[in-house]
Amino acid sequence: MPAANQYQSLVRSRIASAIEQARQTSLLTHQGVKGAILETLIGQLFTPLLPADIGVGTGQIIESYGGTLSNQIDIVLYDRSILPPILYDGKLGIFPIEAVLYTIEVKTTLTANELKTAHESAEHLATKFGYQPGKKDEHGKTVQHSIEKARSVIFALNSDLSGTKGTEAERYKRIYGDSHAFLRAICVAGREYWFDNGDFWVGTKDHSQYDEILAFLGGVTNTYRSVASSRGYPALGSYIIPEFNSVVSVKSRDVESVSVTCESCSLVGQLVPKVPAANITVNGALVASEKCPRCGGTMRSAPGKYEFKDGKLLGQA
Repeated sequence: MPAANQYQSLVRSRIASAIEQARQTSLLTHQGVKGAILETLIGQLFTPLLPADIGVGTGQIIESYGGTLSNQIDIVLYDRSILPPILYDGKLGIFPIEAVLYTIEVKTTLTANELKTAHESAEHLATKFGYQPGKKDEHGKTVQHSIEKARSVIFALNSDLSGTKGTEAERYKRIYGDSHAFLRAICVAGREYWFDNGDFWVGTKDHSQYDEILAFLGGVTNTYRSVASSRGYPALGSYIIPEFNSVVSVKSRDVESVSVTCESCSLVGQLVPKVPAANITVNGALVASEKCPRCGGTMRSAPGKYEFKDGKLLGQA
């Protein structure tokens, strides 16, 4: 198929160069072949051909709630403005799940077993990782909101499918059956590209000049911003602030406070109650408007009799 414009023609030529080098590398027999292929695809295909606001790396993905780590992910497309990864050498690192937009499993030759393994890896990422909310209301309070999870896709240099065995989409459908398709797209260089639109696998097959990779890259660039915008800006502190059994505070001014304890994780802290400017007595427990900084649970005082004058706590009777 002839190029529609000069821009597309230049992209095609870069794709052809990267794929040829990756395929030649795949013929080697030493243990570093997979790493060399990833280096080629990251350095010559994805990094130069994707927008600059997409980071491209390799490594493991982590979530803040339980510290769950993924297996090694071949290629991670991420947005550093959401949360920064910890990188060891510019590409290899650990990536907070909230910043991950796409994960790409890379295969030299795609087989049924490789496809099944990629499906299981995508399922683990989709079902075992929690995302922090990253949006706030008009009062600056964190709110729950819809979050689009990281999209898992697979990219292969070759496939063991012959012309009589159907398409990669059909083969993948046989793997997940009536359950969920956790892989969102399948691309085999020089052969075919498929993406799941929620109802159908839509794709191309047997095109020339790497149409399928152009479509694959176009699919990523057309969707990554909507994935990123659903994340907001989660708190980095959830990853780096240590857990404390109690919080020690020093009053910055002469105010009365009460001890409160989280009902979920038993974290202890101090509360300066805020009530309307009136003289009132509260019989019972005081509940903090702020949630527990560790787990988001309710912070509650011991039951008692609390006296307020002009909205300020006088003490506990």
